[in-house]
Amino acid sequence: MSSGPGIQFPKTTIDLSIDKIGHFAFYGILAFLIAYGYYKNNPTIHNNGLFKALIISGFYGICLEIMQYSFFPNRYFEVLDIIANISGSLIGILFFKYIYYKTR
Repeated sequence: MSSGPGIQFPKTTIDLSIDKIGHFAFYGILAFLIAYGYYKNNPTIHNNGLFKALIISGFYGICLEIMQYSFFPNRYFEVLDIIANISGSLIGILFFKYIYYKTR
């Protein structure tokens, strides 16, 4: 979806677009899966691995926003997308951390 042509989503009543919710959800899932990968590689995961997962997913989101602006017509660089990406990533990491400590 990030590298395709631009799609205009309708705004919701609380001024959050489906696009921002999608960014939040997909980057939350991405960060969760990266953290899970670190956990599978080293079951004694520490905050360092979780921080790396957050940095990787956040950096990936920023790079995709730059790519959209640079290479695809009718696509724009949006700071709110980056905020949604990083926020989703953070929630994904926190959710992983909650599940990790709940199952121990």
